[in-house]
Amino acid sequence: MKTLMIVAHPELEKSIANKYISTTIKEKVEDIEVRDIFKLYPDYKIDIEAEHEALLKADTIIFQYPFYWYNMPAILKAWFDAVFSFNFAYGPEGDKLKGKNFLLSFTVGGPSDAYSPLGYNHFRIEDFLKPMEQSAYLAKMNYLDPIYEHGMVFIPGVYNTQEIVEQRAEKQLDRIITTLKSLSEADPEQKIKDFIKDWFAQFDVLGDEGYFTNHLLKETVLKFPEGEFRGHEGFKEWYDGIRKTIKPDNKHTIKSIVVTESNGLYNVDLNVSLEAETVSGEALNLNVKEDWKVEITRDDRMKIHEYIVQPL
Repeated sequence: MKTLMIVAHPELEKSIANKYISTTIKEKVEDIEVRDIFKLYPDYKIDIEAEHEALLKADTIIFQYPFYWYNMPAILKAWFDAVFSFNFAYGPEGDKLKGKNFLLSFTVGGPSDAYSPLGYNHFRIEDFLKPMEQSAYLAKMNYLDPIYEHGMVFIPGVYNTQEIVEQRAEKQLDRIITTLKSLSEADPEQKIKDFIKDWFAQFDVLGDEGYFTNHLLKETVLKFPEGEFRGHEGFKEWYDGIRKTIKPDNKHTIKSIVVTESNGLYNVDLNVSLEAETVSGEALNLNVKEDWKVEITRDDRMKIHEYIVQPL
C-alpha cells in the first residue's frame, strides 16, 4: 500500500511536532512519499499535474498540518482549490480519487478542554472539520477518523516544554502508523502483494519447497518455460530442477504488480527480473512476465490456482 503525506507548514524547520512527524514517518513506513508543499510552492503556484500524478499513485493520502485559526494553513487551502479540480476529484468524470483513503493529521496548540461547549473555543474539533469531511465524500474517498494531539506548541517559559511536545508528536506518529497498519491488514490487494514479496524472498534462498506447496492446490496449473506441471508433485519436480540449475542467494526484483478481482479470485500480473548465478558460475539475468490466479481463504491463507511464467 503506497502512502502519500502532504505536509503544509509555512515554517516547518521551526516546528517541533510537524517536523518530527513528517521526517520520522519516512523511517517507519515503507513505500511513502512526503511532499512539503510550502517548500515546493513558496509562491503558491501549484503544479497541478505533478500533484495529480502523486495522488494517483497513492492508496492513502495523509494531510499533515498545524491547526490554524480553526482551519488549515493558507498553502493547503490553495492546494485543495487547485488540485481537487473538476473532472479529477469531482464532476461527471471526477472519479480519479475514488476509493483512496483520506486521513487528516494535524497539531492543535490549545488544550482539549478548550474545544467543548463550555470551553473558550465552544465547538469540538470535529465540528471544524466538516468541510474537509465533505470534500472527501464528494471525491468518493474513504474519510478516516482524524488524528490529532492537543498542546502541541512550545513557548519557552510560558507554555509547555520541548520534551512534552516531542512526546506528543511521537504519540501522534504512532497513531498514524497504527492506522496505516490496520488499513494494510484489511486490504486484500496489499495482503497479496505482501505474500508475493515473501514468495520471492523464499525463492532467492532456494529453500524447502514445502513453503511453496503450502500455497498450492493439489491441481494448481503451473506453466513455466521448462514445461507445464500440475499440483504439489509437479511443483516439486520443477523446483528440484531449478535448484540443480542456479545457486541460492539469487535476487528477484518485482518491477510491477497489478492485482484485479474476478469472480472471487484475484488476477495478479507481474513483471519480475532475476539476477542469479548458474551452478557452473555463469551470470544469469532474466526478465519475465508472470500471471497468477490467487484465492484468499476464510482463514486468510493464500492459495494459488494458476501460475504462468513467460520470458520477456
